[in-house]
Amino acid sequence: MRRFLIQKAISFIFVIMLIMLQMKTSNEIPASAPVSETKLAVLMYHGFTDGGKESEYVIDVREFEKDIVWLKENGYEFVSVSDLIGHFETGKKLPEKGVMITFDDGYLNNYLYAFPIIKKYAVKVLISPIAYWSDYQTKNPDPNPAYANMTWSQIKEMTDSRLVEIGNHSYNMHSLSDGRMGSDKADGENSEEYRRVFFEDMKNAHLAIKNATGISPVAYAYPFGSISEESVSVLKCFGYRVTFSCREGINTISSDPSCLFHLKRFNRNNNVSAFDILGSVDN
Repeated sequence: MRRFLIQKAISFIFVIMLIMLQMKTSNEIPASAPVSETKLAVLMYHGFTDGGKESEYVIDVREFEKDIVWLKENGYEFVSVSDLIGHFETGKKLPEKGVMITFDDGYLNNYLYAFPIIKKYAVKVLISPIAYWSDYQTKNPDPNPAYANMTWSQIKEMTDSRLVEIGNHSYNMHSLSDGRMGSDKADGENSEEYRRVFFEDMKNAHLAIKNATGISPVAYAYPFGSISEESVSVLKCFGYRVTFSCREGINTISSDPSCLFHLKRFNRNNNVSAFDILGSVDN
């Protein structure tokens, strides 16, 4: 019990230290920060099937390939999280027609069906797995692509391709329970309690990703797009530079690094294609 209380006290103190650091640095902007504005579209995918049943969050992988082909043929360039950060740190220009491809949840079918297409077309993507389920799948392998998640070795293989970046999608807050929606604040939870709970979950996922890939994630995709603003200071202090919501729309990348927080994304379901989403923007 004493050891448990000491660990909890250390975690809480660490959160306070991080928040104090954030208060000191939140207004600092790199000297090389760009001054122009750039538009960025972000597409959000979840699961894939190879001729099986489709749903709002599961599409046929052939449709994914069609999206990639249409985007390339219409002059879109694929943007990574590293590209976004480099835009501010080095002044590297973003493409005029940039698009970011993101996958949420980390399903096995991402690896089995989508990864070959990613390699075929050299597409940059961000995959944000639910770390708990990758832990579970690693210990309890299940080959069913309809519902199983990727193992950490599969995730490592994808990151080794240098085409796939891994984001944090919580360790085990991708749920609707106990008055909490995703990683948002729970009903009746005060700010101190919330920051502690959020920090512990985010940290566990962060360390799991770092241990598996050797790379610390710097992007956080909010489960269900449910955002508590009190999470932002914790994420910034832990080194996170980009977060993703589920609000739809085109993003404006400005000279303020905070514009990379709560990026909007278009959900690519089985009723709309990349053309349906971006065709009107393109014309």
